[in-house]
Amino acid sequence: MTSSLNLNIFSAPARAVNIPLPGPAPEDGWTWPPTSVTLISGEREAILVDTVPGIDDSAELADWIEASGRELTTIFITHGHIDHFLGAAELLKRFPEARLVATEATARLIASEAETGQQRALYSQIFVEEIGSEVVVPEALVGGRLELEGHDVYAVPTGQSDVSDSSYVHIPELSAVIVGDIAYNDVHPPLVESTHETRQAWIDTMVKIQELEPEIVVAAHRRADAANTGQALADTIAYLKEADDFLATDPTAEEFIDHMLAANPHRLNVSTLHYGTALMGLRQA
Repeated sequence: MTSSLNLNIFSAPARAVNIPLPGPAPEDGWTWPPTSVTLISGEREAILVDTVPGIDDSAELADWIEASGRELTTIFITHGHIDHFLGAAELLKRFPEARLVATEATARLIASEAETGQQRALYSQIFVEEIGSEVVVPEALVGGRLELEGHDVYAVPTGQSDVSDSSYVHIPELSAVIVGDIAYNDVHPPLVESTHETRQAWIDTMVKIQELEPEIVVAAHRRADAANTGQALADTIAYLKEADDFLATDPTAEEFIDHMLAANPHRLNVSTLHYGTALMGLRQA
């Protein structure tokens, strides 16, 4: 092992979507949040963490990877949300020698989607731009170590985030974690069908990551110019606590949205807040 590692981030901007909810859209329209993926590069090889769902964004991502001059050996998927794994098929057309891997729990969730097509049926109607249609099921990673020129790069299963089973990538020599949807960096986290118990479990996941004292924290949904620091974890914990405390007062949907916007005036993608509130089933005024 002679080289050091580098992290580079590809950011796809927010994309227009059609959300089938009654009532008016937010001021900036219905949008999917900006999405970032991370390339961990050694001297010759690289690992990509997560993908993007859009066909055009996937092509730009593939061009960006090629421009790095590194051989893409591995694509690691952090969790089973379609916007993180659906672009794998497009990338594998460009990089057919790359391994597609995930934790056992995430691979199982993606395999289920490959069989049922439920997420694709929903999101093909929601997204305005063309998204992929083929699901490639990842290989279940054994042992948790991602090989990159002898460096220690670990895939760590965590359980609850905004999905029941999640994971993150830990790179000790960079004091870095790539956390997928475990933390949101200046973007509204989704509270879709969450409960007090799942929100607390999500907080517990982040607290355990904080114990690593990472200097670099890369969230999958982030403001493009946001600093990639541990503040993303602290702020997401604060957001969930704020939401959980206010939900305990039995607010209406409108009251909850107004409260969270007032407490978080600068977070991007208000659509996420509206959609999550609707699926939590809060009462109307």
